[in-house]
Amino acid sequence: MIGLCKAALNADRPGFGGYRHAGMSQVQDVSIYRYPRRALAGDYLRSAGGVGLGAFALTAAEPALWLLAIFGGLTAIFGYFGMKTAGRQLLRVAVTPEGIYTRGIARKEILWNDLRALKLRFFGTRRQVKSGSGGFMHLTLNGSRHKMEFESSIEGFSDIAWHAARALRQNSLTVDPASAGNLLSLGVNADEDTPRPVDRPNDRE
Repeated sequence: MIGLCKAALNADRPGFGGYRHAGMSQVQDVSIYRYPRRALAGDYLRSAGGVGLGAFALTAAEPALWLLAIFGGLTAIFGYFGMKTAGRQLLRVAVTPEGIYTRGIARKEILWNDLRALKLRFFGTRRQVKSGSGGFMHLTLNGSRHKMEFESSIEGFSDIAWHAARALRQNSLTVDPASAGNLLSLGVNADEDTPRPVDRPNDRE
């Protein structure tokens, strides 16, 4: 199955370099997801702005240790944030009935029967929580060998959460109350079967 998923990740789809492997025709139920560029544009702008501001402050002012510590640190933080954003842009995620597989800066895999934990957190203001709009969710999946993290801006986020919640239930494991509540906001019940999310954008590409 791992070979089939690698074939799917390298299939002749936008963003996969036009590679096609033997065995691709055997893949029946695989969904490929990625972070859309529009979702990353703001992060790139914030990173570039922070790096530019820090670099300008360091070059325009007289050299001083405190200046180097403050603006050098800020420049490094925004630079790291930009690298993380680039990593998300390169990321491709394959979801199948057997497991979840990622390709990007590093390759990881978690078979669903090897899923050990799921954590889903919401980050936003109290007003955003009450209104149900704004903010973002962060999903963490832990297997015996690999850990995967996704933000809700990735296409297919609800589908990934649905597969993970079902796998955890089949593995006779439970999620914490906060994660269970956040899953419900996605239309996913951690305690019983719910229909698979229909809106999976990359399946239509």
